[in-house]
Amino acid sequence: MTGWEIENPGENLLSVNDKNLKAFMKAYPLSALSPDGTKLLIIRKYHPTLNCSPDDPNNLSDSYRICLAYYTISTYFFFELPRNYHYNMLSVRYDQDIQDIAITISSREMTRVTNIKELFLKLESYAPKTEVEKEAAFESLNNEVPPQKKRVPITQTEVSSAIIGVLKNADFDDWWVSEPQKIDFLDNVEMNFTITDYNPNEDENFMDEADETIRNFLSKTLKDREATTAPVYQNCMDFLDAIGYDEADQHLWDIKDPQEIWNYVTPREIYVTREPYEDKGVYLRLTFSCEWEQEHGLQLVFNKSGKLVRVNEDDGHILGWQGHGMIGD
Repeated sequence: MTGWEIENPGENLLSVNDKNLKAFMKAYPLSALSPDGTKLLIIRKYHPTLNCSPDDPNNLSDSYRICLAYYTISTYFFFELPRNYHYNMLSVRYDQDIQDIAITISSREMTRVTNIKELFLKLESYAPKTEVEKEAAFESLNNEVPPQKKRVPITQTEVSSAIIGVLKNADFDDWWVSEPQKIDFLDNVEMNFTITDYNPNEDENFMDEADETIRNFLSKTLKDREATTAPVYQNCMDFLDAIGYDEADQHLWDIKDPQEIWNYVTPREIYVTREPYEDKGVYLRLTFSCEWEQEHGLQLVFNKSGKLVRVNEDDGHILGWQGHGMIGD
């Protein structure tokens, strides 16, 4: 087994006692489920640059990364582990001392106990690390909890935007959804805006920045969409080149005018959120289903001033790891 046998692990977490997930975990010792069944961890090999297995038939690679994947029902992250260890066991337990799950990562060389907060602090994958740096970070894991600012409870059930009106509390206490809005950029398709990871009792400047971001996006027209065609078309061509020729993709290979690429995408969601790891700015993610990348889809990321800054598969992140998908000046 490779650890990639479960196609959409987050979806498996939605079902209590999912039979496929239980069978996978029984057969694959480098996987573990939190006691409450809401968090899944898997150690597995990754393609050196893509978010898939190096054994993926469409993206075969002789080199690879070792990563610890972390899934919840709605999110997915991965942490790069050093390659020089022979990992043989992964387990999770609730730790009363840290009030969170403790994660035990075992290898023939050493065993380390850690937690999600410590992993984000020491092994987050947004800034590339050398193998030496990854080894040092892994060896330093000791299940310590980084100092955390106490979270202020969210008491509101709605928030207000000067641009798109009232947004109501959604599936999570820090998610907020608007009424449908006409999007000129998409030829007047109506879509909801979803603000994510926003606590109105903590981030006082967020709505002002979000309104600026939304206003600049809503001012865009079909002409502006035409100006974004080149990187979208290039994303398609790069993906087709990476997976190799498939007769089923012939209609995409046959595109003569790059503007035709918009015939093969379907708008999905609009998210507005603050980037949590690097510049901490507010960004808008416009996501699509697309015919060439049917698993992950496509996303366009706009900054506060309305500039397109990233075009890539919908990986759920704002800024690109190692510059992946970023648009240069």
